[in-house]
Amino acid sequence: MLNKITFFTFILITFNNVCPILSQNIATHFKQNDIVNVRVSNVGPFHNPTEKYSYDYLPWPCKAPHHKSTAAFGSIINGERNRESLYAIHFLRSTTSQSLCDETFLDAKAVNQFIRGIRHEFQYEMVIDDLPVWGRVGFTQQNPTYKQYFLITHRHFHLRYNGDQVITVNISTRLQPGHYVELIKDKPTGPIHFTYSVSWSKTHIQFSQRFSAQLLANPTRYQIEAHWLWVLNSSLLVVLLTGLLSMILLRTLKNDVARYLQVDQIDQEEVAENRANRMDEADESGWKRVRFDVFRPPRFPFLFSSIVGVGAQILLIILCLLILAVIGYFYPGNHGRIYVAAIFLYSFTAYVAGYVGSAKLKEIAIENHDWMISCGITAFLFAGPFIFIFSVVNSVAATMQSSIALPFATILAIVLLWAFVTFPLTAIGAYRGGKLEIKNDMYPCPVKKIARSLPTDLPWYHNGILLIMTAGFLPFMAIYVEVHTIFMSVWGHQVYTLFGILLLTFIILLIVTSFIVILMCYFQLTAEDYHWWWPSVFRGSACGLFMYAYAIYYWCYNAKMSGGLQFIMYFGYTFVLSYAFCLMLAAVGHWSSRWFIIKIYNAIKGD
Repeated sequence: MLNKITFFTFILITFNNVCPILSQNIATHFKQNDIVNVRVSNVGPFHNPTEKYSYDYLPWPCKAPHHKSTAAFGSIINGERNRESLYAIHFLRSTTSQSLCDETFLDAKAVNQFIRGIRHEFQYEMVIDDLPVWGRVGFTQQNPTYKQYFLITHRHFHLRYNGDQVITVNISTRLQPGHYVELIKDKPTGPIHFTYSVSWSKTHIQFSQRFSAQLLANPTRYQIEAHWLWVLNSSLLVVLLTGLLSMILLRTLKNDVARYLQVDQIDQEEVAENRANRMDEADESGWKRVRFDVFRPPRFPFLFSSIVGVGAQILLIILCLLILAVIGYFYPGNHGRIYVAAIFLYSFTAYVAGYVGSAKLKEIAIENHDWMISCGITAFLFAGPFIFIFSVVNSVAATMQSSIALPFATILAIVLLWAFVTFPLTAIGAYRGGKLEIKNDMYPCPVKKIARSLPTDLPWYHNGILLIMTAGFLPFMAIYVEVHTIFMSVWGHQVYTLFGILLLTFIILLIVTSFIVILMCYFQLTAEDYHWWWPSVFRGSACGLFMYAYAIYYWCYNAKMSGGLQFIMYFGYTFVLSYAFCLMLAAVGHWSSRWFIIKIYNAIKGD
């Protein structure tokens, strides 16, 4: 009873936190001189876009009397720490110079903090009528003998409106005399006067297009252009490649099957007399010779089945996220909505992982099936590495007082969600999967008790590592441009909105991965190597390894990120993402190989 009360209490608290997010894109209508909501959010280095700190990380002298935080669940995960500000912007009321607060002084410690922020090109983020807007803290100027640091003390807000709605907001720092002050290390400043001004202009842009217009209004943020030409070229290349290789593979299989069926129709006495010559001549490809071993269960069946189960769950999560993105659920400036969706999807799709993993274990190891062990491995296969990396990143972020460090209450809510939703659903799915009845004729060929010896004189191009690298390289090249674009969006200042292209690219990835793994599986069977279970998983997951290799390349040659926190965040979370793709594509590779093998062995007689 206590567990039920705790569970429903947690759901109510979470729903209360999520509700503000679900209404963020609701239009606000203003009347003349109505107050426009202005909040300050965070600050951080320009070249480290995911390294965020609370707005008060810098010693701003002008602060609102009450630090009221309005960050919802998604905003907290996104590193936003919104609070009220002293800026008073009234709808359609322009001002030339308005004091933010009385004149103030900065001591030596505050001056050094601002200098350190200006040296790292800190910028601040504000939220005005739910529109994110950015501005720079200060600027530098190189003299012949030393570098000068200037703190900007005046902000000009330019707002565009359509009717009674705010469409775009832009902060411009007009570098005029009196709008900035020089900072000298270890030296307190004289009286500083922080001011701001507001101007309004009319626009014909509709409210539904405000976020796209907002990106254009802020020069440091811009929307990625559509690259349909590359998508068309990639799609045509995939169609031609898969079509050509499919014709070759089907023609080869057709000839193999025809030869085998022809031998089966020969008179039994003639087959007995000429078995050594006729059978060797018929079995040139070799895949029929291993028909009594090809369905022999793989080693480590518990781990194998859990990989397939978790891969199925991640595939379902990514498909749901892409569908939500295509219908416009993740609009720009959605305050971490994608993180909330990913967390809840992972929690409520845990049943799929448990069921698929336990059912696969029942299929390959009926006698040694234990759904509780399967449940445990499945529950921690992805969550374990993720929790470890998150703990490291969150600890470092908390030590550096970064706003990306989740508060204890948020971490507790996520832990409760996992304990009362994710794990129980995994257990229920594993139990139901373990009760699945396996048909005796699931595989077309029976398995003999004595295993056939594997060939030892295979040519160099049958090397397992070489085949895995080849199977990963081709799918990665099919999605390379889109991966690069996403990296520029996540780890840069571009805003990604091409979700239709992303969905098409994802489908291309699944098709290419499936076909390449099937082709490699056929080559392996023709070499009389019937250990296809684990290779199908490794070949499918190889694309994730190439993604992480590209992440290393991007950090070294494309990005301008620096610092310990950004380094740990980048390589930690890109590892988690690559690991998730490895698990997902491993399941795809296994399903493709299994479907192909059952098809070709169904085409011949079981002998």
